[in-house]
Amino acid sequence: MNGAPPQPTLTDALSSQVPGIHWPAVVGARDAAVLALLFQMESTQWLSGEALREQQNRQLGALLDHARRHCPFYRERLPDDLARWHEIPLLTRADLQTQADAVRANAYPRAHGKTFDIATGGSTAEPVTVRRTALTQLFWQAATLRDHLWHRRDFSATMAIIRQFPEPVDETKPGRWGGVFRSGPAWHLPISTDVDAQLRWLQGVDPDILLTYPANLEALIACMRGKGVTLPRLREVRTISGAVMPALRALCQATLGVPLVDLYSAQEIGVIALQCPESGLLHVQSEHLLLEVLDEQGKPCREGEVGQVVVTDLHNFSMPLIRYALHDWAELGPSCPCGRGLPTLRRVLGRTRNMAMSPEGKPFWPVLETRRFLQAIPPLRQYQFEQTARNAITATLVCTPAPTEEQLQHLQVALEQMLGHAYRWTWQIRETPLLPSAGGKFEEFSSSIHETSANG
Repeated sequence: MNGAPPQPTLTDALSSQVPGIHWPAVVGARDAAVLALLFQMESTQWLSGEALREQQNRQLGALLDHARRHCPFYRERLPDDLARWHEIPLLTRADLQTQADAVRANAYPRAHGKTFDIATGGSTAEPVTVRRTALTQLFWQAATLRDHLWHRRDFSATMAIIRQFPEPVDETKPGRWGGVFRSGPAWHLPISTDVDAQLRWLQGVDPDILLTYPANLEALIACMRGKGVTLPRLREVRTISGAVMPALRALCQATLGVPLVDLYSAQEIGVIALQCPESGLLHVQSEHLLLEVLDEQGKPCREGEVGQVVVTDLHNFSMPLIRYALHDWAELGPSCPCGRGLPTLRRVLGRTRNMAMSPEGKPFWPVLETRRFLQAIPPLRQYQFEQTARNAITATLVCTPAPTEEQLQHLQVALEQMLGHAYRWTWQIRETPLLPSAGGKFEEFSSSIHETSANG
């Protein structure tokens, strides 16, 4: 006996809902449902890929049967045989815009709970409204808890969250972030807040964990470097809703001294993939969705190949999303050395509109390194690039004082080395911060070119 106090266990963070019963906790019905899913997922993550697909096919059979009977959109669209799965046309955002009523089910099992609508997609210029059920939210909550457990987060930690919120938030009053578990405070700040104000707020909150968008993290790191500011208690940065490049991970570790943990999700679907705590690969959440990565001919990609992400929500019976094209692109990953059978993505590259195009008409993914930007223009605070033609890019730079011609020339050289091509550059210099899109996201690179063919 060394006299050290016992370490708190995970069950200590559960609240009992039965008067007089403190331990073990007897939780409420909804929390119990989430924990029951989590209990099963602790086992299913170790199934082989073949065993996982067998279970998915059982659920797909029920979903397709329901969709054929209750959704006019799917009556003639779905084959009877799952062997013909790849013949099912992809569901597009245009379909959801023009035929939403036909995609929605005219009936669904009452046990799936109440429905609610979410609107999303403003950053792609194709907004859609998707109907979900209380049941689908249980899977979202279970996947989020899985993420916390995989990364061994201390539930007593303070979390700062800077993102878009569906309702107004009070940044002076915290909530909690632990889901069914009691947790430390979760402080919330809208992404529309300018970066200087974000940093002042973060210094006041002094978080253990920061959650925000990748592009906003880059802007925050640049601001912190410029001011010589650190967050002394920070242990981890979590990112959502954006492509995370290796350069950002390295910048986060070098500047903040903490790891970056990414989560891939979509409002229409929920959590899509979680970062493996051992390998860093992104594990697809196969218990509630089927994910495909398809090449330009619609064929399944092989490991290491990049293709478009297509998802099927296995449990949304109110508005089935079957082979839904997210407009995201990703690289299919290998089997994970951690031993989990959940499929992997090596990286998520972003939206189609975030692809660059060479002057010869070949599309590619731009890799932009903030470190090199700051080497060229040290007072650079924020940047955004829009490709307006095959050979032309407009760069908007937030910088005080304004950069010199020599600094712009250095930046142009660095950019063309990173992109691998020469372009005609238009520089727009401003002092006020750039704001995120209506959807709350900030795109550091976008293209207004409508050509999508790799052959131009």
